[in-house]
Amino acid sequence: MPRRSRKKARVELNIADHRHCEVCGKVIPPGEKYCSPKCEEKAAKERQSMERLRKVWIAMIIIFIALMIVPYLFQMLGG
Repeated sequence: MPRRSRKKARVELNIADHRHCEVCGKVIPPGEKYCSPKCEEKAAKERQSMERLRKVWIAMIIIFIALMIVPYLFQMLGG
């Protein structure tokens, strides 16, 4: 049985320069990030939420490290 070549045909498309909205994915002009104020507001809320989550994680890590170190400090001072 002869082997078939797996070369793909190259297809060229004429697509106008564009971007996609970072929130909903709609096509927008190249200089824009969002398609509407609604999407921009949604992205801002998401950024705020991620920043808050990042701060909570940092606080949890600091508390965890402190809980690991404090018993050793009491042992060194009391012992």
